[in-house]
Amino acid sequence: MTHALRRTFRRIDWSSPQTRILLGVMAPAVITGMDHHMFGVTVPAIRSHFDLDADTAAWVVMSYSLPFMALMPLYGRMGDRLGKRLLLLIGTAIFFVGSLLAMTAPSLGMFMAGRFVQGMGAAGFVPLCIALITQRFPAAERGRALGTWNSVVPLAGLMLPYFAGLLVDALSWRAIFPAIALTAVIGFFTIRHNIRPLTTAVDFRFLRTFDWPGVILLSSALVTLFFYTSSRPVTGRPALQDWRLLLAWPLLFALLILWERRRPDPYIDLGLFRNRTFSVASLCAGLRMALMTSVSFLIPLYVSDVHGGNASVIGIVLMLQAGMLFVTSRAGGQLADRWGGRLPVAGGMAGLAVVMALMAILPETAPLWAVVAVTMGHGLMIGMSLAPLHRAAMQGIDDADTGLAAGLYSMIRFGGQIMGTAIAGVLLQAGLERYAAPVQAYQSVFWIFAGVALLATFAAWQIREA
Repeated sequence: MTHALRRTFRRIDWSSPQTRILLGVMAPAVITGMDHHMFGVTVPAIRSHFDLDADTAAWVVMSYSLPFMALMPLYGRMGDRLGKRLLLLIGTAIFFVGSLLAMTAPSLGMFMAGRFVQGMGAAGFVPLCIALITQRFPAAERGRALGTWNSVVPLAGLMLPYFAGLLVDALSWRAIFPAIALTAVIGFFTIRHNIRPLTTAVDFRFLRTFDWPGVILLSSALVTLFFYTSSRPVTGRPALQDWRLLLAWPLLFALLILWERRRPDPYIDLGLFRNRTFSVASLCAGLRMALMTSVSFLIPLYVSDVHGGNASVIGIVLMLQAGMLFVTSRAGGQLADRWGGRLPVAGGMAGLAVVMALMAILPETAPLWAVVAVTMGHGLMIGMSLAPLHRAAMQGIDDADTGLAAGLYSMIRFGGQIMGTAIAGVLLQAGLERYAAPVQAYQSVFWIFAGVALLATFAAWQIREA
């Protein structure tokens, strides 16, 4: 194994522009992966520290995810005009500030504010990196490049969850943030050194005529929708029962569509959705992310509530899941280059339906290794479809619109992340109040997400690539 790795590294031309681009885009992926894998382990400890219900604990996760998702189109749009490298550097600096705020926060509100700032900074990482790879790699190599880039996040999960668990058990949940902040600093200089701008001239004058009302309308519509989905921690009303939010979010989306149709240079180009492959791939990416993050939210709580596992045990479970994701994330890109995106995506989604059903039928007496095995299966299936979806969504997009398309695609994708977490938190809290045994509450949630996986399988089969 060691000799094979050495041979691989010797064959890489470290001075080539494409290698340097990959190194540059891997830096924000490492930052995102480190935050994701380490923070997931801390959720039970944070829940206990602040004495939170399940749906409120979901908002601890969503305080990061909401700006992370909502601002993706803005970063993508700005990247097309100001330069993707500049926006990556700005985002990394904002993320660093948010990490310091979260680390030193004296209260739950301040902690969630720090996570919100982190999400604001990280929002550009995914769309800008996808756009850079799409611009600077030929179509025949794009799937492999996207798969290599995607593999960084699960690779970070091979050790970091266990390391985070040790920190939480030995110190506290705050102990993960110094390492995350340091990674942001290293990532900033890695991006700056390896990604060269395509042009040195940046025209900031377009900011005066930029579609800022569109930004406000889209962000307001998305925030109101997610507030409606999990309203109790926000407005005090039960989930899906606050009629004020129910009226507000469709109205805001309608106003957004009317406004964007009148703009000569809209923030959201609705014409992108006339591209069938882009639309279907975006929908599948959102469903995939809902299936991924619902499990990432539920499994740490499940291991804690049903099996009494501490943070170190939770870290090992998440580490093994990430290892399986790493195995298939790069392979999925290679399969997409060979066969197209439909088969890898549909196969991955069908496998997720099986995984969710298995989690739903596991009894309370099942050994922990059975939970670990099913969770590893989840990692295998979720990794298979990631790069093929990226590749399918960006196929046929003009170079001038890569940032906008990647931002819109990523927003829909990570909108699924927030929706999956929010719905999982709401359903779990309802189940815990309804059933005597916690395991029954978790089983009911997994059955619902098994149905979502079947819907995603059907949607994936509609992908058509040229």
